[in-house]
Amino acid sequence: MDQQNYILYCKLDEILKRHDNMSVLKLSEEIGHRRTTIMELLHNTNMEKKKISASLITKLCVYFDVTPNDLFEIRKRVE
Repeated sequence: MDQQNYILYCKLDEILKRHDNMSVLKLSEEIGHRRTTIMELLHNTNMEKKKISASLITKLCVYFDVTPNDLFEIRKRVE
C-alpha cells in the first residue's frame, strides 16, 4: 500500500453541523483552543503536514461525546 495515496481527513465540519451549526469562535472559547487551529481542522488545511495534539483531540472528543474514529478518517487522496 502506498501511503502517499491517502490522507487524514477531519470530519469536524459534519460534527459542527449536527450541533446547530456551532460557530468556530464558540467552540474555540468553549474548549479553550486557538480558533485558527480549529479552522484548519474544519477545512482540512495542510492535513498531510499537520501535527494535531492529543490534548486537542481529547478536548474535541469529550466536548462532542465522540471517539477519534468519529472525528477522523483516512481517505484516498483525490488528484
